[in-house]
Amino acid sequence: MSSLRVGMITTGTVVLVEDNRAFVQVGGKTEGIIYKEYYTKNHKEINSLTSVLKEGDSIRVEVMKVSDSQILLSRISIEEREKRDKLIRKIMTKRPFTASVKKVVEGGLLLQKDDVNLFLPDNYIDLNREFDKSTLVGTDTKVLFVRTEEDERGKTKFVVSRKQVQFSEERQRRQKEFDSVNVDDVYDATVERLVSFGAFAKLNYCEGLVPLSEISHYHIKDASEILNVGDTIKVKVIKKTDTKIQFSKKALEEKPWEVFSHEHKAGDVIPVKVVKKSENFILCEAARDVVGILNRADYSWKKDDNFAGTVEVGDEINLQITYLDASKERMHLSKKHLEYNPWMDVKFSPHEIVLGTVLRFTNSGAIIKVGNVEGTLPDKEAFDGQKKAQEVLKEGEALSFEVLKCDPDRWQLILSLKSIEDKKNQEIIEKYMNENVSSSSSIGELLGEIKPEK
Repeated sequence: MSSLRVGMITTGTVVLVEDNRAFVQVGGKTEGIIYKEYYTKNHKEINSLTSVLKEGDSIRVEVMKVSDSQILLSRISIEEREKRDKLIRKIMTKRPFTASVKKVVEGGLLLQKDDVNLFLPDNYIDLNREFDKSTLVGTDTKVLFVRTEEDERGKTKFVVSRKQVQFSEERQRRQKEFDSVNVDDVYDATVERLVSFGAFAKLNYCEGLVPLSEISHYHIKDASEILNVGDTIKVKVIKKTDTKIQFSKKALEEKPWEVFSHEHKAGDVIPVKVVKKSENFILCEAARDVVGILNRADYSWKKDDNFAGTVEVGDEINLQITYLDASKERMHLSKKHLEYNPWMDVKFSPHEIVLGTVLRFTNSGAIIKVGNVEGTLPDKEAFDGQKKAQEVLKEGEALSFEVLKCDPDRWQLILSLKSIEDKKNQEIIEKYMNENVSSSSSIGELLGEIKPEK
């Protein structure tokens, strides 16, 4: 017995088991007694030691008392150490566990798992850097063992992380949500951040890119023209790979032309802005990214009206829609349809003689004003057809013309001066022939003698 002392921990062999006590051989042939209340802290849950021990069992015990008459043994402290060691082994695995937050300490929080103290540093508390750590005091939270450190007293300190648990759980939720996403699905998403090539929008957990070209049907140079961080937007999944999702916002919205066509139709008079001028047409913006064309033929009922010369890019004018097809993004505009159409009153017949005034000359003839419309006198229809109209006529000169062709629908009136002169010459010839003209006289001589009146 002299080798045994109080506080000593040793391994013994059970030699006899009774309901309330057991005899354990320790230190050679020395026997010690361990009573039920010293076998386990939860001894009240055991009816008899025979239910947990049997002869021949090897157990670790602590010497509590040594005297000449007996040796008392205990397993309480050993049980607690074994429990603590088991708990520490559990804590040190890479699996999350729940611990109680006790108080705020310098640099972090003090937590406790049963009777084991844990340290949660500030940078391991939450994914959100602005999180108020004091709100965790008095609650239970999941943490993950990171490492052990020695404190200033040389004791082992168990460092844990709550943020890693959050990250792992969020990653699992994100993957689960990602797996459920399919092309053509529609979601409400939150704009997380704006970049030069678009915007990133987040569902509940996973994030996707909205390319700049998919943000709006309107032409934009930067996502900030349409979106702000924090905006909730409706998006459609247009592409998905093993790791990425691509959204479209504009796929769920009407195009500018569709919006415009809901409110406007052919025949409407609308304000427009001149955005481009060309030799034969003017482009006019009726709404954002809705541009119609004003062709030269629609400037005026007058063929040579140079309306483009009277307006500048940026000017606002009123025009009438004559054709609108939103599906083809095409619209024709007209200025002349806002004016009185003088051709509606034109009903000239072929060979009819009309009075006209020479307005101006062209490369191929002259423009003649007849009533409220303008007709064309080709060079070949001016007098003998050998000279250009501007060589034999003067601007402002009033003459009689013969109608060769009249088509009001096409604003076409073709005139002739030569045909009238030919008729007059024919009448002169017939007159002289009736007066026994000499057979030696030529037609040219006859016409030279008597000049027709203009």
